[in-house]
Amino acid sequence: MADFWNASLGRKLTRLTLLGFFSALLLFLALFFLGNRLLDDYFSTSAFIYNAEIPYIQELEHYIEEEHLSATDTPRLDEWFQKKHLSHFTVSRENSLIYDSAYSDVMSLGQARADFLNYNWMYFHTVTFADGDADVYIYADYDTKFYLLLWMLDTFVSICLWILIFTLGVRKEVAYIQQLSQSVQEIELGSMDCEVMVKGKDELGRLAMGLDRMRRALIEKEHNEQVMKAAQDKLVLGMAHDLRTPLTGLMTFLEIARKQDRQEDTISYLDKSYDKALQIRSLSDQMFDFFLINSEKQIQLEEPESAEFALGDYLSELCALLQMDGFSVSIEHLSWEPMQIQICTDYMGRIMDNLVSNIKKYANQDSPVMLFSSYTDSGICITLKNRIAIPNQFVHGTGIGTKNIKSMMEQMHGSSNISITETDYTISLLFPPCG
Repeated sequence: MADFWNASLGRKLTRLTLLGFFSALLLFLALFFLGNRLLDDYFSTSAFIYNAEIPYIQELEHYIEEEHLSATDTPRLDEWFQKKHLSHFTVSRENSLIYDSAYSDVMSLGQARADFLNYNWMYFHTVTFADGDADVYIYADYDTKFYLLLWMLDTFVSICLWILIFTLGVRKEVAYIQQLSQSVQEIELGSMDCEVMVKGKDELGRLAMGLDRMRRALIEKEHNEQVMKAAQDKLVLGMAHDLRTPLTGLMTFLEIARKQDRQEDTISYLDKSYDKALQIRSLSDQMFDFFLINSEKQIQLEEPESAEFALGDYLSELCALLQMDGFSVSIEHLSWEPMQIQICTDYMGRIMDNLVSNIKKYANQDSPVMLFSSYTDSGICITLKNRIAIPNQFVHGTGIGTKNIKSMMEQMHGSSNISITETDYTISLLFPPCG
């Protein structure tokens, strides 16, 4: 039941409305019955009604004197009653009703007796008629205005209670809205540490929860951007250093070549300059790939196909390129099983180029490059392992090539893992299965 009331802001307002209404109704009934009781007691025990009749009694006496009326002259009495717009008018003698404004028929003396005379005797006035004295009771709604005033006052107080209960209930929600507004303003000003307080499970609570999630997402995004910027700054500085080294060598070799007298020496230094230029081009290509890969938000993968069909040509080309440069490749542990994968052909070409470049730079040509495959529930894993040319002196550089491989594998929903020991370099590429 509590969840029913707290689940919706509209239900909360309905609850407040009903609570205020029934509270106001109970208060009205209590004040109404208590006020009526007090007024009834006052009018029955005080001389208020008796005194209120005196002006009418005086007018009646004057009318009787002028017209010489007797107590039984009911038509003339009824005429006076209608003219004064009274509520009730009776004339009686010895507890016998002679005239009653509530009846139209003429009554003879002693013809009718009314029990209410026993209850209203204290309001009787003795009036002298032409035929003798009689008891007169005149009622002109003297107390009605007090009852009306009581009912109006009861209604006003009850409505005020209703409004007060509703206002106090809504005030809590308004205060919470103001608190959320303040939190939003602080977030707009950049104060991400301002936690948004979540209260309840209604629309405002869900809104606060959404705002807090947004705040956390902005914090995480800002943190990731800072980490990425720091990594990019580090990478740019590293690349600048790596470019500067071969560029300095290139300029040195070209300067020396310009000063050589023999053509053979000039050609020798030009060959060295060409090698440095190739290094610079390789580094610039890797840098271009890095920024291109990280700028691509989403790539288009090829249709699912078997691992052998998807990767076979790329691995064959890798082996051919390495063999052309004097490396031997062992594929004894490379096998194919019926597993469907998805790749991006553009990325696979770049990955193979990076792998070939790394092996050419750092692998020992006297030891074969090991190429093998393994299968798990996570997918197919292609691994290349080679001996390092100079043990304990593996050049890490900026690692932009391996970063590019990692980014491209992740965008293809796969992963890469690199392991470097004192003598060996191993890189594994994991391609997840489809379906």
